[in-house]
Amino acid sequence: MQSRNSDATPPVAVVTGASRGIGRVLALGLLEAGSHVLAVGRDVHALEALRCAASSARARLVCVAADVATDAGRARIEASITAEFGYLTCLVNNAAIGMGSLRRDYHDRPVTHAEIDDQILDRFLNTNARAPIVLAIRLLPLFRLGWGRIVNIGTSFNSMHRLGFIPYGMSKAAFESACAIMAAELEGSGITLNVINPGGPVNTPMVARGDQRQQDLLLLPGIMVKPVCWLASRAADGVNGRRITATQWNEAAPEAAMTAIGWPQLAADSTWQPPK
Repeated sequence: MQSRNSDATPPVAVVTGASRGIGRVLALGLLEAGSHVLAVGRDVHALEALRCAASSARARLVCVAADVATDAGRARIEASITAEFGYLTCLVNNAAIGMGSLRRDYHDRPVTHAEIDDQILDRFLNTNARAPIVLAIRLLPLFRLGWGRIVNIGTSFNSMHRLGFIPYGMSKAAFESACAIMAAELEGSGITLNVINPGGPVNTPMVARGDQRQQDLLLLPGIMVKPVCWLASRAADGVNGRRITATQWNEAAPEAAMTAIGWPQLAADSTWQPPK
């Protein structure tokens, strides 16, 4: 791995799904923290609005219209990082689709298994599980400073087995499993991989409520900014394979908000041992 003077080189972060919701506030938060940001989204107009909102930022923002669920989109992201910055220090995998993409009133009328077909399952698994892992693998060679961060936006365990959440729940569970394995493989490399979940439903376009009063009671996207900016920084050196819950975040005691990625509480359930 090529190394540079990481103390003199500004951090560069990629944020997917940056045109709105959690991704938008994370892009702005990382800019404010001093990272150059490559903001990725599918909505060109929303990306332009993000560019306007960041006009006074002290770091540089580059907006890229791309769909991370396609190989062409991932290639465009890689090419843009190389052309604009030449290296990467942080990848924030935030882009995802939720149950609201199937129907807005999914909370009042849960989506049953009888309504789910191959195309729905493929779309959720590709966008929420496959695409972020493939993108991370593709961008690993761009972590050229001798250190790097992969920050994956997860979901609550409840969402993984909630009634009516088959495509979303299974895709996020698959993603969490891949994160645990990849983090273990990256151990000691200088590149860390961690998962952060908000700790509850967030008031974003992806999470729809039929009643606006109910929507207004959801968590604000900004709850994710401080822990993600911490994970993206050198302050988080050595923190790998951890799952952070944003509602429990306290920068003075970050470990209090962390568990291992995956389902460590279930590890004791397995008594099988490989034959000797």
